Amino acid sequence: MIKIDVDMKSVLLLMIINSCFMFSLNSSNEDLLEILKQDESWTLIETKDNNLRIFEKDIPRSNLNALKVEKIVEIDTDKILEVVMDISNYPDVMDNSSMTSYIIGKKDDNIYAYNKFPIPFPFISSRHYFFKINQISSNEINWTLVDNKEAKSSSMLIKILKDNDEAVYIDNGAGVWKIDKISDNLSKVSYSLYMDSGGSLSDYINDLLASQSIVLLFNGVLKKSRSI
Repeated sequence: MIKIDVDMKSVLLLMIINSCFMFSLNSSNEDLLEILKQDESWTLIETKDNNLRIFEKDIPRSNLNALKVEKIVEIDTDKILEVVMDISNYPDVMDNSSMTSYIIGKKDDNIYAYNKFPIPFPFISSRHYFFKINQISSNEINWTLVDNKEAKSSSMLIKILKDNDEAVYIDNGAGVWKIDKISDNLSKVSYSLYMDSGGSLSDYINDLLASQSIVLLFNGVLKKSRSI
């Protein structure tokens, strides 16, 4: 018999490293949501002329970054949350008549909804996804994409997928809307997002689309909130 000397400290270290590695590989959209909620590790990358600030954050074992936009505003914050939860009006908010957006139903306090949007590049298929959205408090809204496994467990969702089979289904993403009161009249509004648009898109184009869409949606929500 061959005798092998084992360093138990090394074995334990290897087990810890391996478990962290597996956690990263198997991280769910709920894990992404928790990373987005953490205030640490956001890096300011740009400040727009309208005082909109854009941040990014590294996501473990991902070539894509999470993004966050924030701005101090003087708007009724209840109206901001109302606009975010008004799913069917997203095409109007985004000023994109080619976009499809509607509510499917409600389950376990989550609203289930569907979005489909075109990619503004030749020969690139549209993207579509289901998502679960929930206003968890008077100042926070969370959403996560519905993964393939959950989508295929519902006959209703399967039908929607089949009716839109020319589009690429994406299921890796999450987002957080948050409002922090600064004074009686001022609030800091932020929106954090991670989404992998999948398919044949390069990381550069994926980042470009994400950075454009998060600013468009954020500005659209604020504009709509001022008009109601």
